[in-house]
Amino acid sequence: MEGPMTKGKSMTRIFTDKRSRKDLLFAVILLLPTFYILGKTFIYPIYQSLVWSFFKYNLMDGSSAVFVGLDNFVKLFKDRDFWVSTYFTGYFTVISTAAELILGLFSALLLNQMFKGRTFFRAIIIIPWAMLTLVNGLLWKWVFQSGNGAMTVILHKIHLLSEGSDPLWLASAHNIVNVATLADIWKMTPFMTLLLLAGLQSISPDLYEAAMIDGAGFWKKLMYVTIPQLWPILMIAVVLRTIAAFRVYDILTVFTGDPTTSISYLTFNKAFRYFYLGDASAMAWVSTGIILIFIVLYIRMLKKNSQES
Repeated sequence: MEGPMTKGKSMTRIFTDKRSRKDLLFAVILLLPTFYILGKTFIYPIYQSLVWSFFKYNLMDGSSAVFVGLDNFVKLFKDRDFWVSTYFTGYFTVISTAAELILGLFSALLLNQMFKGRTFFRAIIIIPWAMLTLVNGLLWKWVFQSGNGAMTVILHKIHLLSEGSDPLWLASAHNIVNVATLADIWKMTPFMTLLLLAGLQSISPDLYEAAMIDGAGFWKKLMYVTIPQLWPILMIAVVLRTIAAFRVYDILTVFTGDPTTSISYLTFNKAFRYFYLGDASAMAWVSTGIILIFIVLYIRMLKKNSQES
């Protein structure tokens, strides 16, 4: 077994051996373009947005940046639009993630069973997920548009709407967010299904056989075998979908021009329509802080689960 002294000697040999130093230098040279692109496109913009969040900076008025400290954050928390967008973002995130988790779990349980055509259904379930988000938004916008939208036509056909009535499904911000939530659930449930299906296939059949011997039915096996074994995968799925849902932007641009329907939309509007880079940067960092809270909670729950098991 290799001890600490042996490892220390190996590291020393790498830096003292001439050929090893050349190999290390060659590897660093090859990685330099990647480091440069990563720094230029990822690290530097993050640093720049952090700096801008403490400045009053507007590209349109021609004035120079003025340091204002935490004023951008104070003004942000007094902004009604920010709280409205936070409410809609939280609403969208909670409803879509919960629905996708429940539907994805039961879809995964179904696709994990042996039945004729299982491979076919496993293949076609990917279609909504593979569809472009904007295309998905346009599809659902057509379903709920007034006049000749699919929903209106179907309800007229089955006589749930009286002749001549034409509901405005997308007339309010609440309705828009509800339709966007439905579109997101339809698109992202397959992702949740495939993720949980992979986890289900790693569960030992012996656990289910033991539960059946003890007289456990479907619900007891689900509560005492499936969910505990799937818990780490469930946490990963929830965190990934929560982060993605909280950053919702593109699908809402299809349904509305109201930026208060999500934090990301409002941030984009302030940054690239009105060019208030200081305000937009502060809003972006607040959004990042909220997402980091979700990540910390996930890590703590995962750590607690690993300690208990």
